[in-house]
Amino acid sequence: MDQLTISQNILSKVIDPKFKGKGHWDDRPIHNVLLSLTRARPRDLIKLFHLAAKRAHQKGAQFIASIYLEDIFEAYSQERLQDIINEFKSELPDIERLLLSMKPSKRERKTASSYQFTTDALSVKLNNIISQNTFKFTNGRPISARSLIQFLYKIDFITARKELPDGEINRKYFDESRFLASEVADFGYNWEIHPAYRWALQPQDVQSILNSLFS
Repeated sequence: MDQLTISQNILSKVIDPKFKGKGHWDDRPIHNVLLSLTRARPRDLIKLFHLAAKRAHQKGAQFIASIYLEDIFEAYSQERLQDIINEFKSELPDIERLLLSMKPSKRERKTASSYQFTTDALSVKLNNIISQNTFKFTNGRPISARSLIQFLYKIDFITARKELPDGEINRKYFDESRFLASEVADFGYNWEIHPAYRWALQPQDVQSILNSLFS
């Protein structure tokens, strides 16, 4: 079945078929919202549904309304962040400090694309983070902005994106195209922080994060 049919025939039995919220998400088919949050990681749907169903149960509801989904976005984001910290700490012991340092600055929060970067802009941000911290790969690889871009791409904290002439967004993930973050070649892609981690980085600004998922 296609996603719309799955949403209408299956998901609608347990969750709002259309998201009831504010901004860009309002009235969107629920599968658009769910897949935007779990890009390329369908197993995360289980985590998302578990948290939302638990919240609905706490409220005495038999159905996952949009408000219960919104209620758990921050917890979902924090769990996802902790998962990759646990998984990749053996490669970069100070990974938690690096990831939390990726939160938008005051200047970045004022822009519509605070989670999107050109390679140059991401390099500037990472060089600034490096200047204030000491990071070491356990395999002895030198720390640089480009090596950290490769690392963040490998762990799916950032994904590659390219805006096509027709306005569509082409996204690539490490498992699909592992050489896009090469230190010696530029394939014309920009970068964005995966939606799953944005609430953990900026929990006080829920609506702007919702809006950022469709840009």
